[in-house]
Amino acid sequence: MDAVDLPDEQAQLWYLIRRVAGLLDRTGDALFRRELDISLAQFLVLSVVDAHPGPLNQQAIADRLGLTKGTVSRQIEQAVAAGLMTAETSAHNRREKALGLTAAGTDLVRRGDALYAEARTTTLPTGDADDVHAALRVLEQMNRALG
Repeated sequence: MDAVDLPDEQAQLWYLIRRVAGLLDRTGDALFRRELDISLAQFLVLSVVDAHPGPLNQQAIADRLGLTKGTVSRQIEQAVAAGLMTAETSAHNRREKALGLTAAGTDLVRRGDALYAEARTTTLPTGDADDVHAALRVLEQMNRALG
């Protein structure tokens, strides 16, 4: 079904958001697997840990990324096994892990950030600044209303 076949603009917006999100996930996953030999989910978890080192709740990471807690747990286990991350029981809460990146994990995140920046400039349309700001406002309003 094309977006133009939907009954109203809100339905079209919903359809296009879901479609673009899926395309971004598939394209990003293919890019990271091809260039870094990791999944998009793995990269996203590493990125969150890079941005917020220290005690982290797996559920908070899952909520931030829109992943399940089980997916985050598997990604952390795989990253630790691959030597990309450290995970130790938090001194403040035994349910939380103090997560950090190893030097190899930090390097991988930096390379992934550069790949994303390059892909963004070569793949995504730049768009008119006013259109981008309008889209951001709508998406922020939807995010607040739903979340």
